[in-house]
Amino acid sequence: TDIDECSDGTNTCAPIGSSCTNNAGSFTCSCNAGYAGDGETCVEDIDECSSGAHTCAPSGSTCTNTVGSYTCACNVGYTGDGETCV
Repeated sequence: TDIDECSDGTNTCAPIGSSCTNNAGSFTCSCNAGYAGDGETCVEDIDECSSGAHTCAPSGSTCTNTVGSYTCACNVGYTGDGETCV
C-alpha cells in the first residue's frame, strides 16, 4: 500500500507556493506558476512584469505584479481587457 505523503503531511514541499504530487512509494514537489525554487523552497515570487513573462498589451497597458501571478489593465484613454488595449 502506498502512503500518500501529500495528504498525510509528511512531505517536505514548501508550505506556500508549491504543489505535492504523490508517486508510488514517494512524492515530488514543484513550485507553482509565479514562484521560483526547487519545490521544497518556493519563497521567491517571480515578478512577471519585470521579467517580461506576462501577456499584457505591449503598449497602452500596465502590468501589476501580485504574489504568484500578475494583472493587466488598460491605461487611461485605452479600452480592453489589459491583454488587448485599443
